[in-house]
Amino acid sequence: MGIHVIKMPDVGEGIAECEVVAWRVQPGDAVKEDQILADVMTDKATVEIPSPCRS
Repeated sequence: MGIHVIKMPDVGEGIAECEVVAWRVQPGDAVKEDQILADVMTDKATVEIPSPCRS
């Protein structure tokens, strides 16, 4: 296992790092707008990361 850099949305409060603690989708799954993709843990909280909205 290694470290992979993933561009994350701004989760606020000056958070610079987070760790993925759970993936909510599997490779090949269809993903809907605003569907939760993963749970990430920062030094302050565990946060759900949704798929991006299309504009």
